[in-house]
Amino acid sequence: MSWNGRAAAVDVEALAGTKLFLLAGEWFREPGVPARRDEVVIVVAIHRETVSGRVWVKGHVCRLQDAPDCGTGSCFEHQVLATAISRNLAGQR
Repeated sequence: MSWNGRAAAVDVEALAGTKLFLLAGEWFREPGVPARRDEVVIVVAIHRETVSGRVWVKGHVCRLQDAPDCGTGSCFEHQVLATAISRNLAGQR
């Protein structure tokens, strides 16, 4: 976590294709504005620099196995709480 507003590295190593179940309030529609719905995201990449306990996650919210070209409307690129990713990776979701 970062104090002084600077970014710090976080150890949330989710491989491409990892499925994350994010609860409302654990991801942000825009910086500082928590989402009000749950979302399932298939990870493309995670930016490992954290600001205020959040990391940028790039992924898809479609079922890639059913529609590999799911379209731009299904793209996900938002800030996510690092703790939410860690819970998913630990099998707590």
